[in-house]
Parts: sequence; structure tokens; C-alpha cells
Amino acid sequence: MSQTLNVLSIDFDYFQKVSRDILLNDYPAGCDLSTELSIYTWSGYYNNPKSAKELQKVEILEDELDHLKKLLLSDRISDDADVMITNSHVFIYDLIHDCMEKNDHYKDICCINIDLHHDFVNGSEEVDCGNWVSHLYKDYGDHFKFNWVVNPISREMFNLKEEIFDKKLLKSLADIKIKDFDVVFLCRSDNFFAPHLDPYFDEIVRLIESRFHDIRIEKSVNKVRDYRKYDSIYEKLKRKEAVSI
Repeated sequence: MSQTLNVLSIDFDYFQKVSRDILLNDYPAGCDLSTELSIYTWSGYYNNPKSAKELQKVEILEDELDHLKKLLLSDRISDDADVMITNSHVFIYDLIHDCMEKNDHYKDICCINIDLHHDFVNGSEEVDCGNWVSHLYKDYGDHFKFNWVVNPISREMFNLKEEIFDKKLLKSLADIKIKDFDVVFLCRSDNFFAPHLDPYFDEIVRLIESRFHDIRIEKSVNKVRDYRKYDSIYEKLKRKEAVSI
């Protein structure tokens, strides 16, 4: 029995084909917003003509998504894997702690994180979606091994060199070499993932449901977001502004 807990951590914001400028100017600010609040927040961007035009340029990284599908369907992940699907990445922190506490034969953790963001540190002392990695380093020390699969725009966003935290950055899912994952964590990161791409996330959720039986899914991410639900409010505001002019 392996003494290493192998964790596949998937933040779906990785799969966006997006520019740095659009990320900085046309995405919401904030951290760990609820799904409903993210819908309301995103609605404003899709109802702003300038940002709406820019968001139309955001697409999916199809080749990388194909790699993910093949990985999830392969025998590199046990049928008995512990699977969790959530909105925020913060929940991986407790998931890894729970797995280590329930299985005392695990001595080490090897986490492969597929992510647009590094999630190392962000200035907050409390564990959140942007700093869970450093907290696990703090808790487990050298027993926590970590590699990051970076989005093509990540280096430019965070001014990255070849290595960070003394770990080589992986350029693609094809570079993942681990053959036996015990845990699969998937988050949609509602505040950082453009909702018009939600059907791609939903496809992966359904694939996971068809493949595994030990799955915990946060209710709010078990369907695509209706980011157009507030359009009528913005239309009323536009009409009021037109009348006042």
C-alpha cells in the first residue's frame, strides 16, 4: 500500500483561453464568492457593452480539456478515489486533512494542481482559495509535495520564472506523470471562470458522475449558472437613464 496520498487538484479556471488584459479588466474582483453572488456580479460585466465584447473572446483550451477527459477516464485514477466537486478551491484544504487523518498509512502528500492561479499566498492569514497551498506546506512541511500545471497566461500574470517554491512548473496536463491518484478535487471557481463556458465544466461533472461512485458535489455547481437572469434589471436601468437624459 502506497505511503503517499496522490491528489489531483483541478481548478477549472485553468481551461480558459484568455488574455491578461481581459482577466485584469473584465473579471470580478474578490475571493470565495458564493455562486449566487458571482452570478449577480458577472451579470454586470455581461451587460456592460465594453466588457461583454471582451468576454466574447474568452474560449476553452480544447486540447487541455481533452487531456483532462482522458485522464479522468483512465486507470490512473482508482474507481474508489475520493472525489469532491465545489465552487471554491478552499475546500481542498480540509479534504486533504480528512484523508490524512482517516488513513494513517499515508506519510506524504503529492498534489498536482491544475490552475490558472498559483494559490500559494495572497496576504490573508485565514485559509482561502488563494493561499491553501502555503497552509498545507505549513502543516505538513517536507511531507507535502506540490507541482503546478500552469495556464499559458499564468507566467505573464504572476511574473513567474521556471521554478517557484523549488518546484518545476508543468506546462500541460500531458506532463503529469503520476499513475495512481487517490483523490480528485474539482472546483469551478465561480469568481474566476467566465460563466458562458459553464457547459464545459458541466460536461466534466457528468463524466465524473459516470466514472466514480464516491462523489461529493456542492449543490450550487451541479448546474450551469444562469448569468443572464438579471438582464431585465439592467434593461430597466438603461431605460431610466435614457429617459433622464
